[in-house]
Amino acid sequence: MRILDRYAVRQLLPVWLWCLVVFIFLSCLIDVFEHLDEILRYRIPLATIVRYYLNFIPFVFVRASPLALLLSSAFIAPRLSRYQELLAMNASGTSLLRASVPFVFVGWLATLGVFFINDQVVPHTTRVYEQLRRDAFHGHEREKMVENVAILDSFNRLYHARELDVKAGELHDLTILEHDWENRPTKSLYATRAVWTRHGWLLLYGTIYRVGPKGVLRGEPESFTERLITYPVTLESFSEPDQRPETMSYSQLRLMVTRLRQMGMANTRRYAVELTSKLTLPLMNMIIAFLGFAGSTQPQLRGYLKGLGTSLGWGLLYYFAVGFGEGIGKNGIFHLPVFLAVWAPHALAVWWGLRVIRRSA
Repeated sequence: MRILDRYAVRQLLPVWLWCLVVFIFLSCLIDVFEHLDEILRYRIPLATIVRYYLNFIPFVFVRASPLALLLSSAFIAPRLSRYQELLAMNASGTSLLRASVPFVFVGWLATLGVFFINDQVVPHTTRVYEQLRRDAFHGHEREKMVENVAILDSFNRLYHARELDVKAGELHDLTILEHDWENRPTKSLYATRAVWTRHGWLLLYGTIYRVGPKGVLRGEPESFTERLITYPVTLESFSEPDQRPETMSYSQLRLMVTRLRQMGMANTRRYAVELTSKLTLPLMNMIIAFLGFAGSTQPQLRGYLKGLGTSLGWGLLYYFAVGFGEGIGKNGIFHLPVFLAVWAPHALAVWWGLRVIRRSA
């Protein structure tokens, strides 16, 4: 890394870390005020409160890191331009695109950190703080009806239900796909309704399919009116926080999507979008740092505040486009493939940043 690169990194890195600390502090402070009435009413111990917020911080870090990078890039890049440092770099033969490398480098470091924390830390800490919020803060109200629930058990079975009725204690349109330890399907079961009892699951009006090698059905399907079966999952298992896509690791969610497609489930878009987002969310750090630099260094923007405002505007527009693309992917609007709907905003942001920098060169 050249001296100029190290200089820009030393300028950017502390500001990003400072913005990150401020965002985390404000998020925790706002959450404290939201739960203050419950903390006082139920006399929640200080140790529980501390544990709750220690497990809340990794989630905030993952979400706030791109915003912190946007602010720090939008602050540092105009300052380099204001004090003619970019002009000096250009005079020494450093192009504007080359000058963006330190910003992209810090974004790349943030990308690696966010991916690791989001994949290895957040799934566990989110389960803990959601459990604490439900049990200690009394702030989590379970939904009465939940659509498209899916879980995996320790015996390599995948359960998928079109609808979970928490109040009635039953599942609608339950499909169970069993695998051997080499992940080959061995048995499939479908039930119109599955009612939870203290003796196990009472399955109503269903069919059992036995699968042989290469996915070929073995024997005739076995129909039943009702059957009581004990599985290592309960009604609560389908509504626990660790069964939501956002609290799974990348490998767990990828396995879930693969199994759902093996079951022939047509509506896997929600899981597919969450899987793709586990890659694009960390990548946003690098892209938004690049956008912040590109927006603040346009020669036609005379004035520090104009460059700062342009960078922030582009970054917020990028955030909106990412959320819009994920919404399109989950709901299947315009029949766009999930990959295209999720990745398009990121590709457009990179293209726009490159276009602006080349035009300004």
